[in-house]
Amino acid sequence: MSVASPTSQQAGATAQLAGFVCDPDRRPEPAPRAALRQLVADTVGVAVAGLATPAAVLVRDWVADQAPSTGARTGTASTAGSATVWGTGERFGPADAALVNGTAAHALDWDDAAPSMAMHPAAVLLPTLFALAARRPLTGGDLVAAYSVGSAVFRAVSEILPHAVHYGRGWHNTSTTGRLAATAAASRLLGLDTGATAHALGIAASQAAGSLANFGSMTKPMHAGLTSRDAVMAVGLATRGFTAHPAQLEARGGFLDLFGDHDPERTAVLGQRLEHWMTAWVDDYAIKAYPSCFATQRAIDAGISLREELGTGTAGIARVEVTLEHGGTRPLRTTRPGNGLEAKFSLEYTLAVALLTGDVRLGDFTDEALRRPGVPGLMSRITLAERPPADEPGHTVVRLHTDDGRVLVRDVHHSRGDSHRPLSRDELAAKFQQCAGHGPVTRSWFDALHAVPDSDEPRDLQTLLAGPPVQG
Repeated sequence: MSVASPTSQQAGATAQLAGFVCDPDRRPEPAPRAALRQLVADTVGVAVAGLATPAAVLVRDWVADQAPSTGARTGTASTAGSATVWGTGERFGPADAALVNGTAAHALDWDDAAPSMAMHPAAVLLPTLFALAARRPLTGGDLVAAYSVGSAVFRAVSEILPHAVHYGRGWHNTSTTGRLAATAAASRLLGLDTGATAHALGIAASQAAGSLANFGSMTKPMHAGLTSRDAVMAVGLATRGFTAHPAQLEARGGFLDLFGDHDPERTAVLGQRLEHWMTAWVDDYAIKAYPSCFATQRAIDAGISLREELGTGTAGIARVEVTLEHGGTRPLRTTRPGNGLEAKFSLEYTLAVALLTGDVRLGDFTDEALRRPGVPGLMSRITLAERPPADEPGHTVVRLHTDDGRVLVRDVHHSRGDSHRPLSRDELAAKFQQCAGHGPVTRSWFDALHAVPDSDEPRDLQTLLAGPPVQG
């Protein structure tokens, strides 16, 4: 069945996106391969660890329950599907695998981030692309091109909404604009034409949802899983001739109208922003060193550094003032965390742990850890504020006042793991081994995943994504 293309009269944001996605001559420079090596290994690693979280366990169990009886789990791996649940021998259909892997990748809040605006690109793009790779083997070049397209769409559409309005209303950008980004990446990977891509984007736009109110609950990581699942669904339907409004984004009552402050002047420069971000995203990604909300990362770095300078423990701390960029407190809790999951969104808690211990690790986000001696008292001495809108964005200032009158200051522009301050390969491998287990077999798996963007031959990645063979 043929699929109608947008007409010239309908040209606008949707047509610009579709044309950008489908241009075969638009391929990124080699630079993104280095970034994607890190992101592939890191995203798979945090997803493997995330599979043990209640959110991922329940989603995975529900998906298995929907499968035919031959695919239900009975203590052995299911082979009813074609796409791997990362780190396991289990397989589901591509959309279901994308749902599970996306949820797991976001479950620990240890996944990637974009310093320029709130989003977790790899946590939705890679589960989508790797699920579709079960049906279409891909090369490293295919992966880099599709990922770069998705990264550009994510950022450029977020800009024209604009992001401050969209996020300020309480929309979880990873779950809303992320659906368009993942669908664009999938459309590029599968080689859809502009008509099918426009319809796929329209389908995905009608599925967009996800509110900040669910931060600190199991539903927050499921947002990433649903985003990946819906992108797989959107391209699958579009290739079969399923239609949506071919100019859905800019239409009255469309994505830009509903989710942003639609301004034709901003939409007019969408093409330029897409071109910019196609390569510039490599300077706008961060791999988290600490398993908590990205809004806490710079403050944690500051806390670790201040602890080293203080040298006398935390007893002499009178108060700590943290100043974030305008809107920087939006994803953070305004009340004390009641459990370990909520603590990931508490800057007061994560900074207190950094000052007390000199690090922030997975074990700090248990319910028991919240009650450790010294933590509640130090949290009560930490206050948060935002700078005015006109002030320079993208940095966090922590001022520590001591009982003897000293004021120690840290101004952090790039958190550890930011593309401007990247983790070394060994540091990244150490994080991977925290997630997936220690030993030479796990390190070999890390190395193999790290090399995926460099492959020149089409590959079915499902065996690699399943993890190393069980030793015994």
